[in-house]
Amino acid sequence: MVARFLFFLLVLSTQIGMAQQGAALPAPVRLNGTLEGTAPLTITSSTLFFRDITGNDLPFAAIRGQLFRPFAQKPPEHLKPSPVSTINTWLLFRVQNTHPAQTLNALLHVGRQGRIRLYDAQGHLLQQTGVYQHPFNLTDWQPLRLQIPMGQTRTFYVQVTNLVRAVDPLVVILHTPGSLAGWFAQHSHLTRWLFLGLVGIIAGLLIMSLFAFSQFVFNRDRVFLYYAIFCFIAAFYVLWNTNFRLGLGLPLQMHSTSRNFTFLIAFFYTLFLAHFIQLPTHFPRVWTVLKVLLIVCLIQETIVAYEHVDGLLFRANWVYIRQDITFLVMGLILFLTLLRSQSPVRKYLLVGIGCLWTIAYFSMFLDVRFEGMSASQAVFINYIPFFFGLGMLCENFCFLLALAYRNRLVEEEKNQMQSQYTQQLETELQRRTVQLEKQNHELEAQRIEQLQAEFDHKLAETEMATLRSQMNPHFIFNCLNSVKLYTLQNDTDRAADYLTKFARLIRLVLENSRADRVTLANELEALQLYMELEAMRFKQKVQFMISVAPDIDTQFTTIPPLLIQPYVENAIWHGLMHKPEGGTLHLSVQHPSDELLQITITDDGVGRGRALELKSKSANQSKSFGMKMTSERLSLINRHFDTHTRVAIRDLLGPDGQPAGTEVVLDIPV
Repeated sequence: MVARFLFFLLVLSTQIGMAQQGAALPAPVRLNGTLEGTAPLTITSSTLFFRDITGNDLPFAAIRGQLFRPFAQKPPEHLKPSPVSTINTWLLFRVQNTHPAQTLNALLHVGRQGRIRLYDAQGHLLQQTGVYQHPFNLTDWQPLRLQIPMGQTRTFYVQVTNLVRAVDPLVVILHTPGSLAGWFAQHSHLTRWLFLGLVGIIAGLLIMSLFAFSQFVFNRDRVFLYYAIFCFIAAFYVLWNTNFRLGLGLPLQMHSTSRNFTFLIAFFYTLFLAHFIQLPTHFPRVWTVLKVLLIVCLIQETIVAYEHVDGLLFRANWVYIRQDITFLVMGLILFLTLLRSQSPVRKYLLVGIGCLWTIAYFSMFLDVRFEGMSASQAVFINYIPFFFGLGMLCENFCFLLALAYRNRLVEEEKNQMQSQYTQQLETELQRRTVQLEKQNHELEAQRIEQLQAEFDHKLAETEMATLRSQMNPHFIFNCLNSVKLYTLQNDTDRAADYLTKFARLIRLVLENSRADRVTLANELEALQLYMELEAMRFKQKVQFMISVAPDIDTQFTTIPPLLIQPYVENAIWHGLMHKPEGGTLHLSVQHPSDELLQITITDDGVGRGRALELKSKSANQSKSFGMKMTSERLSLINRHFDTHTRVAIRDLLGPDGQPAGTEVVLDIPV
């Protein structure tokens, strides 16, 4: 506590001593009422300055107690860097109006600076220009207005806040509105050649950018895209500085560090050169280092964009003094990589990089200033962004030549490959011609065999369709005989019931006969209706039963249509019709294996032997027509689908050795 108290007393005594000492006042500038008709008056010889390098905005009371020195002793900021990123330069001068009856009105011009504040001797703020939130965007040429009543002397303090990398020098000039307009006209006259040079650089960069972008649209080569973006950003960078330096009035916010877009330029510059010489493929380790530096460039550009809106992010000035190291290292890496590269266009790239370093970076990094020349020459020579733009223009022109030479090499390689490919095609064509002539005879023989096979296949399909068309009328004829019988017997109810079932059966038969294969469910439904109709016809003397194994899915299992019905019909007409007491027909569907469907038709009729003895006329007709057609169908089905459908017919005997019926077994592959 004692140490803190002693330190407080020491600081307080120092401040009191400084306040008592005060700043030494300069001799007043004596003016007689008005400046009209006179030339601009430079008052640097009567001006004192104080350079505040603390980086803080000290109160006016503290500034008044500082030691102000003559303006002539103020060194240029670029020759004496500051440890902080912002600097406040205070100017002190006095103006005396010697006119006894007229107020003196003058305009004070200190150059294009960041923020300018005008105070009177008591510390009252009289006027300020610039962006008030932060002093990092340079203002237009806005002078400060000074008013001195007649016969009085006024003391003025001017606070100029800037970044340490100031672009415009600090001046102290008194103007009238007329002399200020004349000064602007003189300034425009001095900078006319600089304007033409900068416009020429912008036009050249934009033309090369548009040309490269058109090549990218046609070729889809990313190298042209990176080059086009690089040229465009470089052109906009030069336009940015041209607007700042010459006051063109374009709607662009000017930043006094001249660092806008420089990191973006370095970013696309590196991408262009790296992909031009295929650095990611030939030098993967170098490309890894460059990718890290590219990320650093993006971070730096983000910081610049943030500072352009909200002020400086870092207080220490070394961050900004050393911020160019990133693309300096990137350029050195690319240069050394180019020396090691075997690319045929590297000479153009090396010349371009040499132009940039010689013309642009020499003046930028060394901060070269030329003295002792005429005003027009000084305006032209001492403007660093002009040399940077000129260096980029020369470099981009060399890069454009490299791109053109690269396209020529690609075209020559393409023509050479095309020629080699044509020769290979001719040789291959001759070889293939001999082979084709040899194979032509073989193919002709195979074609004849294939046509024969297709003909046989079509013939089999036609025969099957013909047999189906013959079978359907035969079956319908048998059914109509039953309808006729009920009609003759005048049994209306049975006839109606029979006709209803007959209609359903006809619909199923017509539907099934259109397809080569139908589902087992449809086929069994048709058989169910058929056997019901036959049972009605034979006065219920025919009993039937259909059983399907539970592991069979009747909705997905398919068989040829109307394949089972002839055997069912034969069992009824041959076996059961001649048995006085009637009989039973059992239809069983089994699945003995995954690839086989087994259908068993069993009747307890009179047997085949007894049927032959009776020589039934209807049975003979059915046997000679229906069974013959079914046998032919099975032969065609096996031939058409390359299957092995088999039929086995076995006579059943009773315990006494007499015929007890017939069993038909159909094995149908599925």
